[in-house]
Amino acid sequence: MLGNIEGIKDNLYTIITDSASTPYPAWTLGGLLLGRGLTIQKPMGPLSGTSGSSLRLSHTLATARPTKASCYLFGAAHLLGGWIVYDGDITNGAGFNFAWSTLYLIVNGRAGLKSVIHGRVNPLALSILALGNAGTYGKKFFWP
Repeated sequence: MLGNIEGIKDNLYTIITDSASTPYPAWTLGGLLLGRGLTIQKPMGPLSGTSGSSLRLSHTLATARPTKASCYLFGAAHLLGGWIVYDGDITNGAGFNFAWSTLYLIVNGRAGLKSVIHGRVNPLALSILALGNAGTYGKKFFWP
């Protein structure tokens, strides 16, 4: 039983380590960020008969992080980083993806954690995926 768990753990570690040599983690995060940028809603305007609290809620939800510009910028950067890895420059692509994943966490990480309080899990999931990319590509960049 214990040997089986060790084998599964070693196999999972190998899969995660080997995924840094592929563009798929970066493309996944980039695609999800671009998709999130396309689906962010604009705040609704003041309508007759609406209360002030619904207008504030609409503005709060629409201006929540990650913003549209942030999603497009980081999404495009991760797609480019994935292309660098796909093109064969694995070390530089891993460093590029590590840097942009870390920057995403600096800009949007705290808001991702706070979003759970407001009932939104998408920003938290994007932050967790960025953390995974930073760890995976960072290991490949610093310890090839």
